[in-house]
Amino acid sequence: MKHKNAQLIFAFLLALLSFSSNAQRVITSEEEPKQEKSTNQLSSRIWYGGGFQLGFSSYYGGNVFAFGLSPMVGYKIIEPVSIGPRVEMTYTSFKQPGFKAVSLFDVDAGVFLRFRVFRGLFLQGELSNSWLQQAVYGSQEKVRTQRFNQRIGAGWNFGNGQAGSELGVFYNFAIANDLYAYENPLGYRFGFTWNF
Repeated sequence: MKHKNAQLIFAFLLALLSFSSNAQRVITSEEEPKQEKSTNQLSSRIWYGGGFQLGFSSYYGGNVFAFGLSPMVGYKIIEPVSIGPRVEMTYTSFKQPGFKAVSLFDVDAGVFLRFRVFRGLFLQGELSNSWLQQAVYGSQEKVRTQRFNQRIGAGWNFGNGQAGSELGVFYNFAIANDLYAYENPLGYRFGFTWNF
């Protein structure tokens, strides 16, 4: 009798365990589409962009060569409004007559807020900090400086919702208000975007 009761209890526990594992499988299979859906929703709100610069100029026997990259990632808070980080890294080789070339590295890092006004037209504001190196004319020395930038600009994105390119014009108030700045406060950008 004890042997029969033990078999009955064992069969009951086995059935309970089997029922429990089936219930877990059903719950898991129902949750998977929800998790996948929320992951897809998040990825549809994120877009990527970036630009590059390549320049060469010469002056009075010297020359300047520059190469830069500027990646950015945007998150669509609502469809027309995006926010995200932007970084710009630039390498410049500055060659003066009678001196070896001086290598300069500039980094600009900050955040942007972009508003898509109509189709490809967008307005963008940026706050960033720049760590700059400047060559001292007539020597091999370079000077390090910092600047807090406040930019506002507009541009046009030539995209179809997936791959695209864009042109923009940006005005830097930090340069415009600096009495000793030699740079132009207007900056022009060309870049590429994905999922904007």
